[in-house]
Amino acid sequence: MSRSSFFVVVTVLLATLTSALDRNLPFEVKVLSAESHEFQAPPVAPQGCNWREFSAYCHSASPETYVENTMTVQAPDGKSLQIACTVYNQWSHCADLPVNQTFQAKLVKHGGLEIRYVDQQNKVRKQVYQIVSEDTSHH
Repeated sequence: MSRSSFFVVVTVLLATLTSALDRNLPFEVKVLSAESHEFQAPPVAPQGCNWREFSAYCHSASPETYVENTMTVQAPDGKSLQIACTVYNQWSHCADLPVNQTFQAKLVKHGGLEIRYVDQQNKVRKQVYQIVSEDTSHH
């Protein structure tokens, strides 16, 4: 899929969702499936580094291992969305949410879905998940 086609799909997806849901009002999503997988990529540059900085502090030669959490959630209108986030470090709040549970969510700018959940320390967290795809068939 070309980059322009991807943006058209995301734009249509957001238009469809926003027509059914008011952007400012939270709604509930139910997690239908969840999976995680590890991948290797260059390390994320520390804060204060820019693209011209070539020091060992800013650029490590060895790749880092990251975890991507991908979930399928069902919106109130019955449509399924595939969402994802990446765990970049130990302070990341990107969570693989439990299947068959319902969470409060709302649409955010740039094709994201912000979901509120309670973490292992019983703190309410907000995490923005990227909307990867939409299934327009009703379940």
